[in-house]
Parts: sequence; structure tokens; C-alpha cells
Amino acid sequence: MSIPKTPKGLSSTITKIRSQLSTFKREHGFIDDGGGIRYYLFHLYFLLEDNRRSSEFFRWYKKEFPEDVGEPIQLLCWALILHRMGKNADHQLADTMLSNIYLLPHILGNEINREDMWHFSNYNEPDFIKYMPGRVLEAITKDDLAWIRDTYNSESFQKVLKRHIAINKELQTTPVGEKRSALVREEFSLLDEFR
Repeated sequence: MSIPKTPKGLSSTITKIRSQLSTFKREHGFIDDGGGIRYYLFHLYFLLEDNRRSSEFFRWYKKEFPEDVGEPIQLLCWALILHRMGKNADHQLADTMLSNIYLLPHILGNEINREDMWHFSNYNEPDFIKYMPGRVLEAITKDDLAWIRDTYNSESFQKVLKRHIAINKELQTTPVGEKRSALVREEFSLLDEFR
């Protein structure tokens, strides 16, 4: 899906998509978004740079998709929008980092090497970074990059990243059972310190 080039085009596309999702909910009682259009909305709001509308969207998204794990580029846009609002976005950036360990290093211009670990979805693979829309990448400012670099390289982020990699290396060979369940529980708790 191509991203509109003007603020008016971004706004119009956002309104159209939100209207489609709302209409579906009115007709069926829930939102069926198997295509992930809710994630695309984060790209559009990031490029629109409208804090008021972004804040309203975040409230709507959390209400409509409370258990949604998201996808890496969507999480990155969310983190950057919050950062630009002057809000604490460490949780969203940490979530971005763990959803695809290759995305932030790629954005920072670091060399990417695939880790020999369990990648439970195509979202986690290094190839996923090729889906980063060029417009989104171009809209990341020097200030954004400095914040990403400082936060990503912080002791707390690196500690969580190392443990995430270690857990997923173990998950590659750990059979179903109590040990695997304990590792999965620990994996899900890694973001707790950033909440």
C-alpha cells in the first residue's frame, strides 16, 4: 500500500481506514483486521505529526486491540511518536527491539548478522526489515536517531536484549515441558521493567 505524500492525503487516508474499521465493527460487533491495516495506521500517524490525533488513535487502538502484540515497524512508529510528544517511550522502543532484534541496529547503520536462535515468526527474521517503508525511514530525524542510539545502547536495554537472545537460543532445542514453559514465561516478562 503506498503512503500518501501530503498531510492532506495522510489525513484523508487515515479517516477512510478508520471509517472502514468502525463500519465493520458496527455491522459485525468486532473488528476483523487479518490484513494488519491497524499497523499501517501507525505509519500514517507518524508521518502526519499530529499529536492530538495520534493520542486519540492510541486510546482507540488500546481499546480495540488490548491483547495485540503488534509488529516491529508499527511499534517503532509508536515509540517515535511518543518520544516526539515528550513522553516516556522506553516500553515501546524495548518492545520494538525484542519484536525484531535486527531493526534498531539496521536503523542505526550497524552490521546485521542473523542470530542462531528461535525466530517464532517472520516478524522476527532479519529479512523483515526490508518491509520498512522508505517514507518512514526518511522521516526519522537526527534527534530520533540519537534517542534510539542512546536508549538502545543503555545498560538496561542491552541486558534485556542479551537475555532475550539467550532465552531464544535455548528455545531452539528445549522440548515442550516445564523448562520450556518457564523460558516462555521469562521471555514474556522481559518488558516488565519498562512498563
